[in-house]
Amino acid sequence: MKKLILSAAFLGLGVFGFAQTTQDRKANFEQKKAEHLQKMKQELNLTDAQVAQIKALHESKAAERKQDMTAKKEDRMQKMKENEAEMQKILTPEQFKKFQELKAKKMAERKAQFQDRKKADATVVK
Repeated sequence: MKKLILSAAFLGLGVFGFAQTTQDRKANFEQKKAEHLQKMKQELNLTDAQVAQIKALHESKAAERKQDMTAKKEDRMQKMKENEAEMQKILTPEQFKKFQELKAKKMAERKAQFQDRKKADATVVK
């Protein structure tokens, strides 16, 4: 009987733990960045001016990474368009239409899988 009650208690705690959703990720990320800067300030004995310079450096590097990602995305999109134009030259109009339908179906499936994964990740407590 004790084992049954103990098992039910652990099961109940586990269910409540997984039922909680995570906080807003961006706010959590900003908080972690601030904590990291504070830790660096303490460990390296940085001045406020140095902390401000490091923060500016991190922000500029983040902007560069974002710009690089945008450029890479545009390059990928251009290559996809070129590939599609080449496929259109090779395939007959009927084949190309079916090719586009299959491609759209696969994209929809991938999007659904991504959304399902995203929902599952949101319910897991970190």
